[in-house]
Amino acid sequence: MFTVIQTDRGASDRIVEDSVFERSGLEIEFRRHELTTEDELIATCAAADAIIPAYAPLTARVLDELPRCRIVAFMATGFNSVDMAAATERGIVVTNVPDYCTAEVADHALGFLLDLGRNISRLHDSVLAGGWDYEACGKPDRIGNQSLGIIGLGRIGSAVPRRAAGFGLAVKASDPYVDEATMSALGVQKTGLDEVLACDYVSLHCALTDDTRGIIGAGALARMKPSAFLINTARGACVDTQALTAALQAGALAGAALDVVSPEPLPTGHPLYAMPNVIMTPHAAFMSCVSEKEAREKACREVVRALRGEIPHYVRNPEVLERDDLRLAASAAR
Repeated sequence: MFTVIQTDRGASDRIVEDSVFERSGLEIEFRRHELTTEDELIATCAAADAIIPAYAPLTARVLDELPRCRIVAFMATGFNSVDMAAATERGIVVTNVPDYCTAEVADHALGFLLDLGRNISRLHDSVLAGGWDYEACGKPDRIGNQSLGIIGLGRIGSAVPRRAAGFGLAVKASDPYVDEATMSALGVQKTGLDEVLACDYVSLHCALTDDTRGIIGAGALARMKPSAFLINTARGACVDTQALTAALQAGALAGAALDVVSPEPLPTGHPLYAMPNVIMTPHAAFMSCVSEKEAREKACREVVRALRGEIPHYVRNPEVLERDDLRLAASAAR
């Protein structure tokens, strides 16, 4: 009997997970909890053969107390809450689901852009307040006359230009890992960060790394046009919240649309909540009935592969596969 524990943010039902595990041919006990602290994780997960987390803090201290754990399988694209080096040192494979919500997040980013560019939310608020004034949106520019700058042209970033093309936006992108030919095939002009920051809309689609943490700080914001808008559907920590708040308060930026913030959620009473030129959604860009089911299925399939001693499809720490103490081998021998 293998024990699989979902540590946090599980769905309201177990239909998808139970279906995958029942079809696996393995004896799997699947348990679901809401564990948010190191002590809770240690007390509950000590006998786990696999962990399915969202944001639970899988620190080195926690991993030390999980002697049977073969895999940490994130049911999401992000995997920042695990100590990757510690997992690798202990022979634990870490996986994610990098391709389950590409369309949803790209759609959300374009939805933000259209809302900002047409002042749709502002018109809506005006109507609800008793007004019926088409000039409540001001006099926005035509979307097709404007430019979109993308930071990070991975799966989601690459899906955005195809949508932007339908609105006539000129698209530029900054990504050191994507060559000019690839960008050109997407209808994107490869540029440096400064050129992207000079666009009318700047949309973040980069992973959170040491290089991208705070990439939009006071310096970057100062290089954006006062008429420009910032869109973030990537990771909250890619933006310096204090610097963004100051820029918006000073009128140095026309507005922002944020699906992710840092910290998340922002404290009650934070100035960004009261700004009419800020749109905020609760880290929901990934959500659809299709994407949720896909994420759950793919994460559980990764767990099944690991428990069979097979190499999962989306290993985020591939160096662990070369270690003599790789725990997948223990699964295969079991």
